[in-house]
Parts: sequence; C-alpha cells; structure tokens
Amino acid sequence: MKIAIYVSSWPAGHEASGIVTYTAQLVSSLRSLGHDVYVLTPDPTEDDKYTINLNDFRDGRLSRLWRRIVAKVSSLPLASVEHANKIRLAARMLVEEKGVEVIEIEEAFGWNGQVSRLNIVPVVVRLHGPFFSTGRFNDAHTYTPMNQQREKQEGQAIKAAHYITTSCTSVLDSVREHYNLELARSAIIPLPIVAAPEREIWSAETCDRNKILYVGRFDSIKGGDLILRAFSELAASNPDLRLTFVGPDSGLKTDDEPLCFEDFVRQNFDESLRSRIDYRGQMKHADLMAMRTSHYLTVIASQYETMGYMLLEAMSLGCPIVSTAVGGIPEVIQNEHNGLLVPSQDQSAMVAACQRMLNDVDLTKTLARQTWLDCQELYNPDTVADQTIEVYENAIADFKAITRK
Repeated sequence: MKIAIYVSSWPAGHEASGIVTYTAQLVSSLRSLGHDVYVLTPDPTEDDKYTINLNDFRDGRLSRLWRRIVAKVSSLPLASVEHANKIRLAARMLVEEKGVEVIEIEEAFGWNGQVSRLNIVPVVVRLHGPFFSTGRFNDAHTYTPMNQQREKQEGQAIKAAHYITTSCTSVLDSVREHYNLELARSAIIPLPIVAAPEREIWSAETCDRNKILYVGRFDSIKGGDLILRAFSELAASNPDLRLTFVGPDSGLKTDDEPLCFEDFVRQNFDESLRSRIDYRGQMKHADLMAMRTSHYLTVIASQYETMGYMLLEAMSLGCPIVSTAVGGIPEVIQNEHNGLLVPSQDQSAMVAACQRMLNDVDLTKTLARQTWLDCQELYNPDTVADQTIEVYENAIADFKAITRK
C-alpha cells in the first residue's frame, strides 16, 4: 500500500511532540510490513525520497492581492490558510505522481478539509486533541474570534473526512457530542510504543525510593501547579523526598501575565522545599527515558489527556504510576490493576495515592509489573500498524464505492 502521513516535524527527536512520536512509531512498523509511507512535513531535518517538504509547494495563482484579502476576511492566520493549501498541493502531487492511496492527517486547524474536498484520495483524520477540548486551558479568560473560527474549521474538516481514528473512546465521544456528528466511519486505534526488555525495566531494588518524577509542561492543562502543591504536602511527611520536574515552562494563565515556573515556586514555597525540587526543563527524549527508572514513582496530574506518551513511556519501562482520571487515561490505567487513579485537581487524593505507594512497596511492585505487561500486550507497534492498515483498507473501499456513484 502507498500511504502519506502529515506531521509537524520529521523525523522524531528534535521536537517535543506526542504526535511526532506516534507518527515515528507507526511509520517504522508500516514500512517494516512492506508499505511505502511518505511523510509530509513543513519541518524536515532529513532529505530522502519519502520525506515531502511542504515548503517546496506554492500555488503561483495565489497573488499578493489574494493574500491581503484572506488576511482581512479570515479569522485564521494567513500562515495557517497557506499551510492548508500547501498540504493540498502536496497531496495532489502524491496521488498523481506517486500513486498514494490514502492520506492520514491530524485534525489541527482543519487542514485536512482542502484535501478531503478534492475527493481524489481517502483522507483519514487522526484526532489527537481537538481545539475545543484543549483551547480553554490555553486561553482561560477569553475565547477570541480566531479561537472560535479554529474550532468551527476543525469541526467542518472532521465532518468532511472519509474516516476518523483516535486513541481513546473519550475523544471520539466528545467530538460526536460537541459537533453533533455521527462519525460512523471511525475506529479506536491505540498509540503504539515498544515495551522495553525486562532487564531494562523499573525495579524497586535499584531505583531511588525518595524520588518522584513528573513529566509535562508547566501549565494548567498538564497540572504542573497541582503536582507542586501535592509535593509540598508529601515533603512535609517524607523529609528525604525529592521531586524531579521535566518539561517546558509554558506558564500558568492568570488575569495578568502568565506565571512562570520559577515565580510560582518562589511565591508559594519556602527555600527548604525549593531546594528539593529539581527542575530540568525540556530534556532530550533519550536522556529522559534513561532517567525514568531511577525514580520510585511517576506522577501525571493533567486536567485533560487523550492517551498520551508521557503515560505510555512510563508503562513501557514498567514504572509505577499515579495519575488523574481524565480523558483517555482510565481506558489505559485501571485503578489498583496497573496504577492508582485520582480525580482531576484533587490535591488531597493525589497526596494520599502517592503516600500509599511510598508506604507499600509490594503494591507498587505489583502495579508496576502490570503496566509493563499491559504495554507489551496492547500497544505493540506492529499490532497497531495492522489495525491501522485495516482502517486504511476500509477507507479506500468506502471511498471507491462513494466515488463510483
């Protein structure tokens, strides 16, 4: 099969993006199964015949006057409109010159809409986190016309897609409800990840039992403030406990300026606690994975998640997990089966669950082992690739049946 997949940068490694990680895992398995996979990207760092640089595509008919008109009448940035057009041009080339049979693209900004409406190839839209579900965290106090237009555009493009996939039922259900769409042609396909060999997974005997790990942006949606406040309580009862905080500082939205990590910590905690917080900022993926098993516990505090690689990466190494029960996480973590779940934004419950893990090493070992076993069974990239090919085949068959009418 000849396949094209859009992704914001390529290859994986130079951008912290779960979507790029997903694409890298999927593309590798699809190619190992014998499929030709082209990657469309505006940010390539390698040059080969299967990497399609969107910056090579420009429609000469789009004059300066057209651009000025679009800038005035569109609520979306002109760059986004032009980006969608580049994707359309690249898709047409791939179909006409390379024989591509199906294109997969994320839902962001409704970029797939132009390709879907060409009606020359089936378009599979992969829902990673529609703006209506995440935008409220990024712009808590106002919802601008640009935000409203993006939300509308994504809905129209999702409706125009020939097939929909996503990693969890919660996302699909929320899209159906929000946009009042049936989405009959849809499928749940989990995120792929390779489970580490048993010799490399977490061990209670070799980790530092006084270290907790948090991986995620410092912002409202990922709950960076919640884990810091929870750690403050835990630190009072566990004098040797330390927190490693890994992730970029996006700042907490406030009525005034965003509050950065350093200011938040300084305003809320005394020096004795601050010295026990190891803020690493954004780390290289390989360095992060190498340090995961050295921590006794991994904590996820998000207010919203789909499925998320910050969860799956911990599972792939058999790390013990305490997480908020939001979005698709309860579809992956079952409380007291392969982790502990707590309600979103419930600081007391988060503290209690972490303390329970700290006190009960046998429970922690049991749950950690199960995360690794579940990862092996459910999220193997070749299994996910097989499920994806089945969807592509269905999308192609449906598309042919519709276009023949």
